[in-house]
Amino acid sequence: MGAILVTGFEPFGSDFANPSQEIAKILEGRRMGTCAVRGIVLPVDYMAARAMVTSALDDPELHGVVHLGLAGGRARIALEGIAVNVMDYSIPDARGRRFAGEPCVMGGPAAYFSTLPNRAVLTALTADGVPGYLSYTAGTYLCNQTLYWTLHEIARRGRAVRAGFMHVPFLPSMVAAHGLDEPSMDLSIMIRAVEITLGVLIEG
Repeated sequence: MGAILVTGFEPFGSDFANPSQEIAKILEGRRMGTCAVRGIVLPVDYMAARAMVTSALDDPELHGVVHLGLAGGRARIALEGIAVNVMDYSIPDARGRRFAGEPCVMGGPAAYFSTLPNRAVLTALTADGVPGYLSYTAGTYLCNQTLYWTLHEIARRGRAVRAGFMHVPFLPSMVAAHGLDEPSMDLSIMIRAVEITLGVLIEG
């Protein structure tokens, strides 16, 4: 049996929750077709997150990697198509660190393209009534850095493991806590979106 890695992030900034964390925890141990899902929650700390991903990639049965992250302000599931070799963020990570134009990997390629079948996933999401779109801007925070590092490690090891990133919106409860007019999505719809993605990945 193969394995699929699904990761989410802990809450960060002033938010009390992160839907990507909840999805990874819920899907942990789930069986999808011929694969078992391994769900892990990454800290909002690029060095610690990098170490956890590196360790997870050691699994010889690994078939694919689907990273999840929160993108407040987006109304649909964003299927990220590219990771760029830059860390540039004013919001500090969990250790209070900020970066300005520093590379994810010194001397690494300028960018890596996601190897998930994003267009096929979008077709499947749309057919199921789940709002999604193809995105080519994963930002320059830990989401982008995590995808870049994953694709870099897979390439360096010469492994045939597909990997990509999905951004999810705020939960309704988060919008309520913010007291602002912001888009949100129910957790059950987000979980369904990831299940559909895993199905396409495994079948493809």
